[in-house]
Amino acid sequence: MSLTSPARTPRSGLVVSLLVAHAFALGFAEFVLIGITPDVAGALGEPFTRIGDLVGYYALACAVATPLVSLATARIDRLKLTAALLVVFNAGNLLTLFANDYALLVVSRLMPAITSGTLLAVALTYVPDIVGKEKAPRVLGLLLAGFSVSSVVGVPIGTLLADAFGWKAAYGCVFALGLVVSIALLPALPRRTDAPTSPSVNPTTSTPTVRSQLRILTDSRVLVNTAMILLGAAATYVFHTYLTPVLEGPLGLDGAAASAMLLLVGAACVGSNLLSGWIAERFGLHALPLTFGLHAIALALLAVTIPTGLPALANILVVAVLMYAMNSTVQMLYQTVARTDYPAAVTFSASLHPMSFNAGIALGSFAGGIVVNTEGLLATGPVGALFALAAGGLALVLVRLVATRHAEERSGERAVKQDAA
Repeated sequence: MSLTSPARTPRSGLVVSLLVAHAFALGFAEFVLIGITPDVAGALGEPFTRIGDLVGYYALACAVATPLVSLATARIDRLKLTAALLVVFNAGNLLTLFANDYALLVVSRLMPAITSGTLLAVALTYVPDIVGKEKAPRVLGLLLAGFSVSSVVGVPIGTLLADAFGWKAAYGCVFALGLVVSIALLPALPRRTDAPTSPSVNPTTSTPTVRSQLRILTDSRVLVNTAMILLGAAATYVFHTYLTPVLEGPLGLDGAAASAMLLLVGAACVGSNLLSGWIAERFGLHALPLTFGLHAIALALLAVTIPTGLPALANILVVAVLMYAMNSTVQMLYQTVARTDYPAAVTFSASLHPMSFNAGIALGSFAGGIVVNTEGLLATGPVGALFALAAGGLALVLVRLVATRHAEERSGERAVKQDAA
């Protein structure tokens, strides 16, 4: 099965749906703690901030472990790797149900954290093989939407369960969802795919050694793309980390109204990922500088609109629509570069997206905390805008790098044809 000739079966839609549910389950496990931090702190007798730190620990563990696990497991069949990682992921979520002290809670949350990024990366590599190169950007947007929306929709779900049945009920839902999706997904995934490579690539370079995978990190396109994702995520999470305090503080929404607004933001996040697929299909990298520019404007305006009340809600939704607009384009760049020039690093390249995005979440959350403590909630938007502008600058650099590489390839092809003539 090849990238350009995937299996066209009625099951393709089912597999895509299961992959989206799988991505949601991964995100649900990561973000559910945001809404139940007070419940967990009260039950374990720990300070609120100590439990809240687990959100950052999870993101950092995911960011560090994802490329390392991807490198170490590159020789393992994708299906077997997915199955093994799902065992650890689900075991960690199950262990959380028995966590009655802080130490066990930390261990139980780090288990899914070290597997989550690689599971998402491997899932992303399946997409072109299932739906083909032409439809891949759109489906990648759907898959990433499943993960992204969990950060908003999953939080109120967990909060409702915790309020009704205690905090462990929220993690019971996390475990049940992960287990059900795992059981349904594994039999549905393709058993074998042959990743295509460029005719100019030496077949021996497709051997997945650590060295052959790390070669992709010498490519300037990959390095700039990674830095751009990190800054783009940081731009979002400087503000997004403190979205609930903004809704309940300066905007004065009660609990029910804030929850309703969070659901609207979740819907906007889904739209953002769908928008990312459309952007990748129609415009590709050329749209990213403008996208980051618009995101910067929307973030900067928050300092003006939040004190005015109702206009701020529309402003927040605009920010949400733009926050994931880069996703499909940046992931397609990773896969295109890897499949063409570094075939041994296809899975590793896909891992760079969750790695850099989680690093951006950690950076944005940390920066947001400093800003809130020093300048207040209203300053989070403008500081996020600075990160977005920096990401836009890197997008311009990336467009030029890719254009230069294409020009060099075309020049080389003409030289070969002239020599042959």
